[in-house]
Amino acid sequence: TTASPHGMRLNTAQETCGICCDDVPPFRAVRLLCSHGWYCAQCVLRHAEARLASGASSIVCPECTAPLPERDLRKLLPQHLIDRLLARSLEQAVSSAADLWACPTPNCPMRVALEDGGLPRLKCTLCGKTSCLRCGLPWHRGQSCEEARRRPKRKRDEGMAELMQWIEETGTKQCPTCRMAVTKQKLENQCTQYSECHKMCCRNCDTKFCFKCLAVLDDKFTCGCTINAHGFIDPRTGKRINHLRGGGSKAKSKAASKRAAAKRQR
Repeated sequence: TTASPHGMRLNTAQETCGICCDDVPPFRAVRLLCSHGWYCAQCVLRHAEARLASGASSIVCPECTAPLPERDLRKLLPQHLIDRLLARSLEQAVSSAADLWACPTPNCPMRVALEDGGLPRLKCTLCGKTSCLRCGLPWHRGQSCEEARRRPKRKRDEGMAELMQWIEETGTKQCPTCRMAVTKQKLENQCTQYSECHKMCCRNCDTKFCFKCLAVLDDKFTCGCTINAHGFIDPRTGKRINHLRGGGSKAKSKAASKRAAAKRQR
């Protein structure tokens, strides 16, 4: 085999692809930095396309899910896939920033900073729409977000109204960072912990939060709605992610967490 200075290797003899099981001629298959492979070029390409189609922002080893370095991906994938991957990574990085908000217009790339207590009105310079950053509806001067949701909807707003109605009827929550709708597997038991705990991980921006009180959680903070021993489930790999590390600092009160969550929802 030919070793790359960065760890990825090309085959120098015929090898069998570990995915499609076809025989691959020399220099047409790779063994990854994590030592898994061989994988032929076509299977690597299809694997990357499937990851992007599922909403992932990284390409990982098909066996151990170790992320593939960008330097290796540039040798394996066409430029248009690299561009899509970088755009997806940037989108998720922006979504995870608590003070950055997305324009509610579908497919609009505009992102703006909103300070605590600031007017959530956005006159987007890209799409030209004026929206409320808090609720995603057209700007509702003189009305609260709740009042705006209840007012008669124009035809073009029916899709958003139906979504918000479904969120309310099913008990679905919105990620406190990016506002993505998040559900548990069993919709009928979402408000309980009979089947699944309240610790959630957003598929879109990776924010970890409490499904019950919407407090943002990290490795040193818990809201107390779920016992500390419970962890998170990675929505992409299905693997467990531990919550508190090294004992963490003393949990803040649940009341304080709820007040913070309520402030974010205003």
